[in-house]
Amino acid sequence: MRNDLILAVDVGGSALRVGLVRFDGTVTATATVGLAVDAPRAGWAEIDPDTWWQALLRASRRVLRGAPRVAALCIGALTRTQVMLDADGRALGRAILFRDRRAAAIARELDGASAFDARARLAWIERHQPRRYARIAAVVEPKDYLNHRLTGVIAADTVTRSRDATLPFTTAHVVAPWQAIGTVQATAFARLAGVPVFAGSLDTWTAAVGAGAVEPGQAYDIGGTSEAVGLITAHAARVPGLLHLAWTETMHQIGGPTQAGADCARWCHDTFRVPGSLAAAVDRVGSALRREAPLFLPYLAGERAPVWSTTVRGAFHRIDRQHLPDDFLWSTLEGVAHAVRDILQRAQAGTGVTAHEVRVAGGGARSDAWCALKADVLGLPVVRTRAAEAGLVGAAMAAAVGLGVHAGPGSAARRMARSGRRFLPRARYAAAYAQRAALYDAIRDAALALAPSP
Repeated sequence: MRNDLILAVDVGGSALRVGLVRFDGTVTATATVGLAVDAPRAGWAEIDPDTWWQALLRASRRVLRGAPRVAALCIGALTRTQVMLDADGRALGRAILFRDRRAAAIARELDGASAFDARARLAWIERHQPRRYARIAAVVEPKDYLNHRLTGVIAADTVTRSRDATLPFTTAHVVAPWQAIGTVQATAFARLAGVPVFAGSLDTWTAAVGAGAVEPGQAYDIGGTSEAVGLITAHAARVPGLLHLAWTETMHQIGGPTQAGADCARWCHDTFRVPGSLAAAVDRVGSALRREAPLFLPYLAGERAPVWSTTVRGAFHRIDRQHLPDDFLWSTLEGVAHAVRDILQRAQAGTGVTAHEVRVAGGGARSDAWCALKADVLGLPVVRTRAAEAGLVGAAMAAAVGLGVHAGPGSAARRMARSGRRFLPRARYAAAYAQRAALYDAIRDAALALAPSP
């Protein structure tokens, strides 16, 4: 087809990416714009929503230069980030980002809330910024803010809203990620005038679906600054410490986001002055089991799933004089893998569904050594997507389903989510990793017991 291109967008914590994706999942062009995050106080993380809009303009212009007209546009974006709008649909100041911890004290007053919950953050605004709170007419996710500026329509998607269905100020217009919410009306995007805009969803959904995680028994691990982990099931379930999302028309997801991921590896690489670039060091140290290395609990900034604590902190256990910087980096990679294991084990125990593979994508998945280590720690095959930008492919899959090119997310995944290398757990390491897993769990429990009250 002449216009078989979808303009797909992936808004992350540090960058916005735009790509042209064909109906078969081929990414033909990409552009990335970095995003500056503000931290005016300790524990705060904010961004001007217009920063996303300007980045979308810049990146889109780059990939559309010389390209034919696109068939659709779809955005996937970071979540647990609140953009407050007034009655005219204008942003009321800076958005509160997913890692912001300012509402920790108020969260203690709310039943079952954490500092990362929107209702705790809105309560903080009501108490500390009452005039701003009085002007709030809607609270939307970042991609819904961008969709609104593109189409003039405020809408949310069923996947994200299945997690936050009872929040105040939320819109009643909720559609599936593959449903159109309108067409491009923004004058800044005149070249795309009339192009349908599909609802899209949170970045975890687009990346996991783009990696092919749509069937029961498939798990996913999207490795970026932090990890997003989940298990796909054919039935809904409530598992303590984990989140339930309505994944597709018939599938569900049990899992959650961590605070631990490539950020931990970067911190260790810099702090311990590990030789070589970070990517080279990860590949060098991660290739084989280091039986005598320390064990690392990766709670450098608290933890989200499965413990949801802003005060718990990390630790290296069993350090001695023989340990060198490479050992600490290996332990950090292993600790992040154990955080993934912690979520998946709880998901399997709580749902009765056994995972048969883990689909991985994101920056952390580009390292063969780290993928192999995760397979060993998890005791499961780890399958890496062939496309480097699974989030773009997942957003394009939603649009392709909405256009009627594919019957549903399952058939779209079979056509567009191409599998790459498969990493199998190494049997010779199984007993050693089982012992280290038990020790990790003991260290986690001790850290939680010692964590100060939030």
